[in-house]
Amino acid sequence: MMHADHLVELIRRHGARSRESLQVADRLRSLLPQVLRSLKRGYQGQSGHAERHALNDPLYMERIQEYLDVYAEGMESKIQSETHRMMLQAWQTLNAFRRAAEVRQQKLAELGKPSRPSVS
Repeated sequence: MMHADHLVELIRRHGARSRESLQVADRLRSLLPQVLRSLKRGYQGQSGHAERHALNDPLYMERIQEYLDVYAEGMESKIQSETHRMMLQAWQTLNAFRRAAEVRQQKLAELGKPSRPSVS
């Protein structure tokens, strides 16, 4: 298992990357209607199918793919951050359980009673 300080650093790093990527993705998503409108204007004179042509335009497809890539990166970082946070909580719980077992062992030893094996 990773050391707690390393987990905290990973949580921080992935959390920051997630926030940044998702903010950029939101901005890219908000720009998509503008790109579509601009492309539709360019196709206005072509047989009344300007929207269909604009939706299939390679530039529009690139913008959508860019948005999807940045969004996917943000979501992956968010999942990494949450996974490392769960690992840290598990590590903290395990250490607390071990400390409690050690205290119990010490108290039993002080009382001179036989002890049960500790959990490792």
